Amino acid sequence: MANSSKKHARRNANTAGKRTNDSHRKGRHSGKQYESQPMLPPEPFDMEDLDMLSSTFHADRRERGPQQADADWVGEPLDEWLASLDEGIADLNPETMAAFAVGMNEALSIRDALILSIIIDRDVCPRAQLIEFASKPHSAHAQRRMSQLLTAAFEDESIMPDEDRCRTGVDMLLNIAMISPMPYCIQPLAVAAYTLWWLGDSSAAALALQCLMLDEDCSLAAMVFSAADRGVFPAWCACKVQEMAV
Repeated sequence: MANSSKKHARRNANTAGKRTNDSHRKGRHSGKQYESQPMLPPEPFDMEDLDMLSSTFHADRRERGPQQADADWVGEPLDEWLASLDEGIADLNPETMAAFAVGMNEALSIRDALILSIIIDRDVCPRAQLIEFASKPHSAHAQRRMSQLLTAAFEDESIMPDEDRCRTGVDMLLNIAMISPMPYCIQPLAVAAYTLWWLGDSSAAALALQCLMLDEDCSLAAMVFSAADRGVFPAWCACKVQEMAV
């Protein structure tokens, strides 16, 4: 699929989701208590525009294969996403938001790459690794590396997440979900719930339940709800609780 066709479809979604106010960029978070600048919500995406964008992506995957199509699809949006995470500014342009809403719905590997980008330090998991996770999820190297990163981060109490980075990611995901119709809002909501669970945030279960009420088959939301309900959290959370108790 020619890049011009993809860009044309994304511009349609861009127009549908154009923000009504440019003064809503958020400042750097400070712990769990953070303030955001007043903003007007962006206009919701039109279902037909997202469906058209999804058809374009799906056709490109059939024509060139998922590996190349997924890598190209996520490349430019990922650059803006990573810059926003680094800067602590939860502001993506509508074209990028549409690309992620469609991409996560079509390929869960794109969703998983975004999860890693949020909870794992960028020095440990750079852009090239994220592209590999998104485009080559079944390769032995990608599977082994993703398992190593997630296992270490979950089991090693000394590995603490960057809370500012995580909450910036949550804000961006909720912004995407807010303006995306079903089914495109599901995966952004699930990843936001997962990130909150990773932070040990008590609101994770409620957000996961909200996601499950929209789509009872969302396995990521089900995992988050089950883990939070049973009090299962990453090792660093238990360590933090012990420190607060001293």
